[in-house]
Amino acid sequence: RGLDLLRFALSVCVIIWHYQHFFYPFVPYENRILFLTHQPFYTFLKPLYIEGYYAVQVFWLISGVIFYKIYQERISSGRVTFLQFILNRFSRLYPLHVLTLLAVIVLQYFFVGKYGKHFIYDQNTVQAFFQNLLFVQSWGGNNNSFNGPTWSVSIEILVYLIFFTVCSSGLLRSKRGLIGTFLFFVLLKKWQLLFIGEDITSSIYLFFAGCILIKYFEELHGKTAAQFSIAGLLLACWLFTQLTPDIIKPMYDRITGYLYPNILAISCFIVWASLAVFNLKIFDKIPDSFFQFWGDMTYSTYLTHFPIQLCLYLYIDPQSYQEFFSPLIFLTYLVLVFVVGRLVARFSI
Repeated sequence: RGLDLLRFALSVCVIIWHYQHFFYPFVPYENRILFLTHQPFYTFLKPLYIEGYYAVQVFWLISGVIFYKIYQERISSGRVTFLQFILNRFSRLYPLHVLTLLAVIVLQYFFVGKYGKHFIYDQNTVQAFFQNLLFVQSWGGNNNSFNGPTWSVSIEILVYLIFFTVCSSGLLRSKRGLIGTFLFFVLLKKWQLLFIGEDITSSIYLFFAGCILIKYFEELHGKTAAQFSIAGLLLACWLFTQLTPDIIKPMYDRITGYLYPNILAISCFIVWASLAVFNLKIFDKIPDSFFQFWGDMTYSTYLTHFPIQLCLYLYIDPQSYQEFFSPLIFLTYLVLVFVVGRLVARFSI
């Protein structure tokens, strides 16, 4: 229940962080300071404008939580086959992906015709099209093509395949196997042994961190004090990563290089705290449909927000980046994303 709200909140973080897209046709990324602090409601939304990208990492950890809870036993026991697993995933993800891919192709055609260049994502080659069509565009690091934000979902497809393979072996049934699997992928990330690009290795080890998180959370079912104590411990771990004593910092950096324990700690804290809070009895009176309403919009708003940006930019036809300082344009953008996202979710369920 809490994860449905959290997933929607994280999609909002990314959608607001991507508001900067409107400025880049005028201002190169390295000069973003020209508009950064002038974006609408900056005083209140500063963390999202600056750090909104990191919501994607929390998404990956949540995926581990959800997949372990739903699929671990069913895959390990053979009740879900590989074909069933793949069909279930693709039937939920692929139709909207293809629809937004085609929409972006059409919109970029008009954008290039009007402005002589692509909007934000410019690696729109024939090769990139087929990579996107197969949902594998990020496996080779081609993140900046067509409906760019789908890069993180493309990576998740790879993680799903890894999860099924490991899960079907039975390794994830026990704590020892689960922790061993997590440590194996931590080492792969630490030494960059197998996969190219930090995003892929980060997604894998965060996903399996989510598997561990839900395993231990469920063992503390009904133990509210223990749940909140661990939330406090995770928060303390994150604070340690921010306030590491200078005397141990060189050794700390050598040990944790490429692992980003700050992201792992804060992601675990956010997800664990959400589970603990919404597990309280006071939330039992709220119907599940309320949480599902927001959770169902997560994927649709995430995939449609870039095509909506293209439409809005073409409609406004701005003469200066300063036009996007307008709170009205910002709110129009958000309303369009949420209305379209809700309609898409409603008719795709």
